[in-house]
Amino acid sequence: MKIGKRGISPLLATIILVSITVGAGLVIYNLFFSTTGTLSAQLNIQVVSVDIVKTTSKTLVSATIKNTGNKPITECKVTIYGDSGSVTLNLGSIDVGQTKSTTNDNPGGGFSVTAGKSYPVKIYVKASDGSTLDKSMSVTCTC
Repeated sequence: MKIGKRGISPLLATIILVSITVGAGLVIYNLFFSTTGTLSAQLNIQVVSVDIVKTTSKTLVSATIKNTGNKPITECKVTIYGDSGSVTLNLGSIDVGQTKSTTNDNPGGGFSVTAGKSYPVKIYVKASDGSTLDKSMSVTCTC
């Protein structure tokens, strides 16, 4: 006695296998490029200027920072260390491609500088994803 077994045709099986392969390929493609985009996100800044100007009656400190990375900055602080004391300029948040400046014409807190002398500067930046960046440089006080 012959029992008839029925199955799917070879053409239908081929179409199903090709569909599964294309679907898996699209999933892997999306996964790869979304991961690559996340890994290529960079936190970077350009220090446009940091200045210390001393007059007979005041000391003026200023900073200008540009966000040259592709992550929004949520916190940016520029700290200048003087002969005595230090002053911190808070630039706050800086969007991608944006430049931000701040000035303090009354540093107080015992902050003092000498015209013609160089002073260390520390720049601390924090991005929206929690990553941080520290840069150090020096700036010469002008009169």
